[in-house]
Amino acid sequence: MRLFLCLCLALSACGDDSSDGDAPDLSVPPDLAGAEPRVEIGTGVTTFIPITDGDDVELVNGPQGGWHVDVTLRLYDVNPQELTMRIEGYDAESEMAIGVPIERILTERRVQPEGDHWLRLGDQLIFAIEAPDQVVDTDVRIEVRITTPEGATATAEKVVHVIDEEP
Repeated sequence: MRLFLCLCLALSACGDDSSDGDAPDLSVPPDLAGAEPRVEIGTGVTTFIPITDGDDVELVNGPQGGWHVDVTLRLYDVNPQELTMRIEGYDAESEMAIGVPIERILTERRVQPEGDHWLRLGDQLIFAIEAPDQVVDTDVRIEVRITTPEGATATAEKVVHVIDEEP
């Protein structure tokens, strides 16, 4: 019986990203016609926390033993349906790639409407490192690119200082 319940829960958690009637209407309003897409980088897990160049961001030891910093995005003047999002990280001094490139295709179920923009929570810049001291107390450039299905793009970058205050 317990196995049956677990299977039912697992299957109900799965599903596609098709619209289910409760999702917001994502048709591009007429006032977005010709608007240039824009993306803003922040941090945070459950809310957008604005960051500026040079701000400290906390290094997180992930559940699979890797290391990352949390990345949250604000998406302006775009329809998020089938929007491609890419996050990359570089050592700000050497310009060498230090992150694992992350690329996602978004759907309306993967963003939240918030005022004049869409909010994307739960992303990470995952570092390709073996130990935290390889990025702690260094400056990292986070680059984000979004691309609409029609080919319009927007990019943003922030240089942040990686810290590790948690033991």
